[in-house]
Amino acid sequence: MSTAGEEAPTVYDQVLYPAAVFPQTHPNRLATVAFLRGVNPAPIDKCRVLELGCGVGSNLTSMAFHLPASEFVGIDLARRPIATGQAFITELGLQNIALHAMDLCEATGARFGRFDFLIAHGLYSWVPHHVRERILEICDEMLQPQGVAYVSYNAYPGNHLRDMVRGMMLFHTAAIDDPQVKVGQARGLLKFIAESTPKSDYYVTAIRSQFDRTVKYPDEAFFHDDLSAVNQPFYFHEFNSDVARHGLKFVGEASANDLLPGKFTDQVMDRMRELEAAPEFVREQYKDFIRGTAFRQTLLCHQEIALAPDILVDRVQKLYASCDAAPEEVKEAGASITRFVRPGGAELETTNPLICAALKILFSKWPGEVPFAMLLTESQLTAGSDESETLAAALLRAYRTGFLHLHIAPHRLATVPGDRPSASKLARYQLKHGDAATNQLHVAIKFPDPVSRQLILLLDGTRNRETITQELIDFVRKGLGKVIEDGAPVEDIDQVAMILRRRVNEGVISLGREGMLVG
Repeated sequence: MSTAGEEAPTVYDQVLYPAAVFPQTHPNRLATVAFLRGVNPAPIDKCRVLELGCGVGSNLTSMAFHLPASEFVGIDLARRPIATGQAFITELGLQNIALHAMDLCEATGARFGRFDFLIAHGLYSWVPHHVRERILEICDEMLQPQGVAYVSYNAYPGNHLRDMVRGMMLFHTAAIDDPQVKVGQARGLLKFIAESTPKSDYYVTAIRSQFDRTVKYPDEAFFHDDLSAVNQPFYFHEFNSDVARHGLKFVGEASANDLLPGKFTDQVMDRMRELEAAPEFVREQYKDFIRGTAFRQTLLCHQEIALAPDILVDRVQKLYASCDAAPEEVKEAGASITRFVRPGGAELETTNPLICAALKILFSKWPGEVPFAMLLTESQLTAGSDESETLAAALLRAYRTGFLHLHIAPHRLATVPGDRPSASKLARYQLKHGDAATNQLHVAIKFPDPVSRQLILLLDGTRNRETITQELIDFVRKGLGKVIEDGAPVEDIDQVAMILRRRVNEGVISLGREGMLVG
């Protein structure tokens, strides 16, 4: 076996992939999806997690920080990202995580043991066939009997358009070695074709949509994702056959993937109902055909587990719920309807007093998670009914469409700031070195403004709001940051003080709603 020091640098050593966290890979998400299908996963606060292709380990490190009694192992072939991640772990003082620079094909159960959760995000489609085979072998060999694996991959039919422009870009940039020039030339080709006709036809429209997609990418991610030597999408039925060969089977997707009735025609929904007796992989494949799915985040378990044919509604009553949809009272044809609207625009309307009360409670406690029993009790006090099954079914319907979240365990956070508000040590460390921090929900939040970053750096639990305000005033007085009001910088220090006093009070409340505060 070669040591990490003997391996030649990889393309990921030469161009670092952007550090990121992925909420859909968190053990809480994986355990919840699996639990609802009949799996009995390990407690997430005392589990073992393996991530293949972990990069700098930012995703795994954030999990390790928030789940200190669990154990985390990351593997990546690239030495430079691993060294960066190891330094980050050392500075945080974490003892429950280890990153290894090695070929994942050499990872074995004899060396690392078995795991409750296994993550392979952004890896499967970008490695050669023999490595893909080894990923699935590891899922079978190194997962505990009730373990859950997450494997993401590019999917057909949605990736056919991406394949088309990728072929063009690879041809156009074949002789270019410099990554930055390669990225610029690749985008430039798509832009040239997208603007090649005064009136767009279907072909140019397709090219333009792909160009618009690529310009939203960080350069490094675009370089690795679209211009890599290997990028192999799969139809779901192909992937399903491959996992079956390795003693695994489909549990569900990490994100909601039901077809929404309001988005598709009645005929589509009728045809999907006609497929209810068909094998699950057939239904999933037709969903992809209808939706044009381009990326899947599939959860797997051992074939020996007897999964329920569908999500178990009775298990909802053992979970926690959360939802950020704000209520709006509307009148339609004389009837009183409550409409709930999420920040992204998704809507749900109801006239049911129990469901209305439950969603209002969840919104009032966001981002906190409410156990089902408590939610039922508080909703019944408002609605005056006793309908646990009705509430469970309603929560499940909303969950399946992604309108609300269900959790197998609550996250550790403070929704209401105390006298001495506190952000996590992890978030404060991250903002010392960059402009993004991971909140208590395992979501990265950007703080581009130096004053907002400094506010969080001061939230160590030792300062009250007045002290925080005074230190921010000094921060601005020293020229380390500016206060912007109505699009213009404020220079008068008395005005700065007045604005900051207001913003500190508003800011800590907002940070609580964003899941940035700890108790």
